[in-house]
Amino acid sequence: MRRNVRKTLVFLAKLLVAAGLLWLVFRKVHWSDYTVTIDGVKQLSRGLRSTITSANPYLLAGSFVGFAATVFIMAFRWWYLLRVLHIRLRLWEAVRLTFLGTVFNYVVPGMVSGDLVKAYYVFKHTERKAAALVSIFVDRAVGLVQFAILPAALMAVMVAVGAGTDRLALPATVVAVVIGVMAFGLTVLFSARFRRVLRLDRLAARLPMQRHLTVAAQAVSLYRRRSGALVTALGMTFCGQTIFITAIMVAGLTLAPQIPWYQYYLYVPLIFIIAAVPISPGSVGLTEACFVMFLKSPVVTESEVLAVALVARLFPMACSLPGLFVAVTGPKLPQAEQMAAEMAETDG
Repeated sequence: MRRNVRKTLVFLAKLLVAAGLLWLVFRKVHWSDYTVTIDGVKQLSRGLRSTITSANPYLLAGSFVGFAATVFIMAFRWWYLLRVLHIRLRLWEAVRLTFLGTVFNYVVPGMVSGDLVKAYYVFKHTERKAAALVSIFVDRAVGLVQFAILPAALMAVMVAVGAGTDRLALPATVVAVVIGVMAFGLTVLFSARFRRVLRLDRLAARLPMQRHLTVAAQAVSLYRRRSGALVTALGMTFCGQTIFITAIMVAGLTLAPQIPWYQYYLYVPLIFIIAAVPISPGSVGLTEACFVMFLKSPVVTESEVLAVALVARLFPMACSLPGLFVAVTGPKLPQAEQMAAEMAETDG
C-alpha cells in the first residue's frame, strides 16, 4: 500500500513539474500576431495561430510520413538485435510490439513504460527471456549513443570551420556526459574484466534469479562476439534518427523558416536526450521548454518554435496510434507491478 501511495505521489509531482514547465513556455507565446521593435523599426511577428494556419500542408504531410517511417526502422532494428541472440520473433510481431511500446510512451505515458510493455509481451514468445530483456536494453542504448554521436560530429565540423562555436558549451557538455555514461555502462556490460575490477560479479552472485543472470551474460557475450551486428544496428539507428530529425526540419521549413537547417541536427538530439530525464510524464513540458531554449533566436519567435515542438510531439503520437489497436486486440495488460513480478518469477 505504501509503495502504491509513493508511486502516486511521485506521479503527481511529475504532473506538477509538467504543468509548471508548460506554463513557463506558454506565458512567452503569443496566440495572435504582434509587433516588435528592432533597431527602432516596428516589425510584425507571427503568433501561434497564424504560424499553424499558414503552414504548408504538403510539407506537414511529408513530415508525418518521415515520423511514421522511423517507427518501422525502430522495429526492424529490434527484430535484428533479437535475431543476433537467436530469438526468432516474427518481423510483423516486432512491428506490432514496437507500435505498442510507442503508444505507451507517447499517448499514455507515466505509470507504465513502453519498454516494460514490450518486454512483457516478448516474454510470451521465447524461453530465452533474460536475453530478450538484454536486447531491449541494447536497443535503447544504441539509440541513445547514436543521438549523442550525431551532434558530436556536427560540433566537430563547426569547430573545424569556426562557425557558431559561441553556443556550443551546453551542447558539448550534454554530449560529453551522455557519451561518458554510456561508455561506462557498455564497458560494464561487455567487459568481464572490468566487472571483476569493480567486484560486480560478486554482487551478482548474491542476487536472486541466477538462471536469468546467466542467460543475460550469455546474451551479452554473444553481442560482444558479434560486434559487427552492433555496428549494423548503429547504422540502422543513424538512418532512423536522421529521418526523424529531417521530419522535424521539414515541418520547420513552413512553421519556422528562419531556423538554420544545421541547428535541427545539432539541437534536436540534445533535446530528446534531456527529455529522457523522467521529471514529467512523457517529458511533457520539458521537451517544449528545451525546443524554445535551444531554437529561439532574435529572428525566430517562441510561437514559431513552439509550433515546431508541437509537431515533434503530436505527429509521433499520431503515428503510434496503431499501437492502441494492438493493445485492444492483444491479451489484457496487467498492472506494472504485476508485469514486473511475472517476468521476475518466470524461469528461462
